Amino acid sequence: MAQAQTNEQMKAQLTETNQRSEVKISEGVTCGGKTLLIVGGPCSVESSEQMHTVAKALNNKGINAIRGGVYKPRTSPYAFQGMGEEGLAILGEISKTYNMPVITEVMSEKHADIAVHTADVLQIGSRNMQNFELLKHIGKLDKPVILKRGLSATLDEFLMAAEYIMAGGNNKVILCERGIRSYDTATRNVLDLGGVVALRQMTHLPIIVDPSHACGKREMVADLARAAIACGADGLMIECHPEPEKSVSDARQAISLEHMLEIVESLVPIAEAVGRKMPVAANTAAKRDAVVSLSLRDAMASELHSIRHEVDRLDATIATLLEKRLLLAMEVGELKAELKLPIRDVKREQDVLDMVVKHCSMPQIAKKVREIYKSIMEASRILQKEEAQEKESKVA
Repeated sequence: MAQAQTNEQMKAQLTETNQRSEVKISEGVTCGGKTLLIVGGPCSVESSEQMHTVAKALNNKGINAIRGGVYKPRTSPYAFQGMGEEGLAILGEISKTYNMPVITEVMSEKHADIAVHTADVLQIGSRNMQNFELLKHIGKLDKPVILKRGLSATLDEFLMAAEYIMAGGNNKVILCERGIRSYDTATRNVLDLGGVVALRQMTHLPIIVDPSHACGKREMVADLARAAIACGADGLMIECHPEPEKSVSDARQAISLEHMLEIVESLVPIAEAVGRKMPVAANTAAKRDAVVSLSLRDAMASELHSIRHEVDRLDATIATLLEKRLLLAMEVGELKAELKLPIRDVKREQDVLDMVVKHCSMPQIAKKVREIYKSIMEASRILQKEEAQEKESKVA
């Protein structure tokens, strides 16, 4: 009989180490690390010309990914449903031309199987947050996924939806808060920034915010975007369009490309205040030449100091934990002596090595951690031998 998954086994749950996950989207673009993920683009892919205009305006300006819907879940069956595979081809062209990862929504297993070959990130929309068969299918794909919170979903339901994807083997999950329904009609939805803070205490997964769908009004997007970064979000997904009023979908919430760049610029001091970084804006460096070069050097020196401070803090914690571990090893040695067992237990050592490498997400790091633990266990055996010899000398 199958047993229910316990809380300790939940893959999305934050562990005692408080280690947060960082999802790699493409070369040089991640979500969950120190650098924020800033996604911009239209609600719908409408034409190649439109997407080239968007990409040209946003590339190297502090936006590190492009969004664009090709399969559109619309309330009305008579509304524009997206360009489908033709739209995907346009996204692929944009990604190659501008070297920017592209994100698009899928609504079915068939959509996912088609889009997975073009999109860098698949998106599960709010209406499909509990489409369990789709979630399980996405779990079998080796592709990052943005999972949007359902229209009325609790945080526990949100995380359990992520669990469906991760249970299938796909741990590259990014959560997206996009607002929940309310009785108030002043905004399209209510952006739950308290939920963002709560999620950071509940899960190790990266969390981004979509202020566009949350408010449904372009004049509110900037303030909500800034608030989202201030409260700890790992990134933003914002709808922008060359001609917002002419957008074929969600025109009321779309902002102009110029406004998008203004928002990104306004996020820089907020990101710095909460210990994060904005994506590199190459054009800024080109404009300011020597001055920027100097300020960049100062910023890099400051970052180096900050990283070393964090390393020192971690080293202090590791040293304390190592001391506790070695003391426990000495207690184990005493019990082994009483039980007439050999100091070295090869099988136990192998089990420990296998266990610790499972906690490492990068193979090259796992290899080094394995070697470090071999040294730790050697030190443990030496302490056990010294303790045993000391006791023997006292008896003699």
